[in-house]
Amino acid sequence: MYEYITIERKYGSGGHKIAEALAKKLGYRLYDRGVVVETCKRMGLSYDQVSGMDEQTPIKPIFKAPGSDHLSMEEQIYNTEVEIIREAANEPGCIFVGRCASEILKDKKCLKVFITADDDFRLNRSINVEKNDKDKAEDVMKKFDKKREKFFTTHSNEKWGSPEYFDLIINSGHLGEDACVALLEALAKQ
Repeated sequence: MYEYITIERKYGSGGHKIAEALAKKLGYRLYDRGVVVETCKRMGLSYDQVSGMDEQTPIKPIFKAPGSDHLSMEEQIYNTEVEIIREAANEPGCIFVGRCASEILKDKKCLKVFITADDDFRLNRSINVEKNDKDKAEDVMKKFDKKREKFFTTHSNEKWGSPEYFDLIINSGHLGEDACVALLEALAKQ
């Protein structure tokens, strides 16, 4: 049985909804946006400040002052999220969405999942579920995918969506949300 499930997802693939439904089915705790809320509390920042830099790759300075160990705000947020994810994983029965949790918990037996869908499906979800303007929806989708890919690659040194890294890659556009949840539930119970 997998007591930890980590989900990386393309924007508009429905990864959060699938994780939410799966958590209910398994009776697991879900860690997604709640990690951002907890990060806000611990760092004394607003939700807008943290969510704007959440899953952001820090820009590394070309030159650092000698003896400077100053971390960027993005690095501080990431380090706080790592702490929160590790603390949450002290108790089995967790599903983590994004934030490179599969790498953070690589010492645990995790089911590492990547959720994707074709661009038309994701674009439709971007407009109808996420409520993005039609003329901006594709740009939003590309922006989030690029941000997530860069963040994942930076913190894991692995390729985002790689079949060599993930245990399972599923296409939610082809399977549908219910089938994805059923599949993941069955795998988690093995």
